[in-house]
Amino acid sequence: MIAPGAPIHQTHGVKLPSRYEIRQVTTDISDWISALSYFSHFFDSPIWSGIYEGRQARAALKAYHASKPFYELPEMAAKNGLSFCIWDKEFAFKKTESAAKGGACSWDDFDLNDPDLEVNGREKLLEAMDFPIVSFGNSFDKFVRGDPKVWEGVLEALPLNVLMGKYLEAHDPRPKGSWEATAAGQVVDRSGTGTRAGYHGQGLMKALATYIMLEMKSKGFRAIEINCGAPQVHRVWTNPPKPFKSSTIGVFPTWFYEMEEDGKKVRPFEKAKQANLFLVWMELLDE
Repeated sequence: MIAPGAPIHQTHGVKLPSRYEIRQVTTDISDWISALSYFSHFFDSPIWSGIYEGRQARAALKAYHASKPFYELPEMAAKNGLSFCIWDKEFAFKKTESAAKGGACSWDDFDLNDPDLEVNGREKLLEAMDFPIVSFGNSFDKFVRGDPKVWEGVLEALPLNVLMGKYLEAHDPRPKGSWEATAAGQVVDRSGTGTRAGYHGQGLMKALATYIMLEMKSKGFRAIEINCGAPQVHRVWTNPPKPFKSSTIGVFPTWFYEMEEDGKKVRPFEKAKQANLFLVWMELLDE
C-alpha cells in the first residue's frame, strides 16, 4: 500500500531514482512531518544537536507536542500547499500494522516524565517513525503567518530559535521596505528541512530544494528566504539554477553570541558543532 500525502506529477524536470517520489505535505501526514522535522533538528543538526546533547529526546517530543495546533493552521505546512517531502516507495516497515496503514508515527506513546527517556533516545524515537518520508522541506507564505498565539506555543519550545531570529533581524543589512512582502504570494519562508538517517549522500535534499525553488516560481512568488544551519544546505541554496540569484545576507555567530543572564555574560550557543548559521535570500528571477 502506498502511504498518503499528495503525489506530485509536474516535477519541473527534477529527477530522482525510481524508488523515490516527491509528495506535497498534507494533513494526514502532519504528525510524520513534525516528528521527522524535530528529530532532524535536535539529533542531526550540527548546531542544535550539540546544544541539546543529553536532552534531545525530551526536547524533540516537547516541540512535537507544542506544534500540533501549529500544523492545524491553514497557513502552515500541512495545509498551505507550499511544503513537500520525498517518499521512499521501497521503505522497509518495522511493523506489519504500519505497513497496512502506509506508515505510522508513535511519538504520542512516549512519556515525557520517563526518567529513562534519554537512554538510547535517538534509537527509540527513530524506531517510532515507521513511515516512508525520508526528506522534507517546510515552507509558508511570509505575509500570511496565522494565529500569533499558536506561534507563541511553538516558540516557547524553541527559545533559542527566537534569540537567533531577533539577532538576524537586527543585523539585516537590507533597507526597510526594500524586500518585505506586501501581499500574499510574494515571499516564501523556507522553514525546516532535513533528510532521514541512512538516506544522506543521494542528492535528495538538493533535488527537493531545486523542485521547491522551481515550484515557488511557478506559483508566482518572487523570492525565498531560508536559514541554513548545515553547510550542505547553505551550499545548495547559494547555488541555485539559473536565472535565480542567491545572497547570504546574514550570519549568526553561534560560538560567540553573548547575552546577559542573572547578571552574567553567557554564550547559549557555544556547544554548537558549527560556528555560523546563514540567512539566505533567493530571488526567483525571470530569464
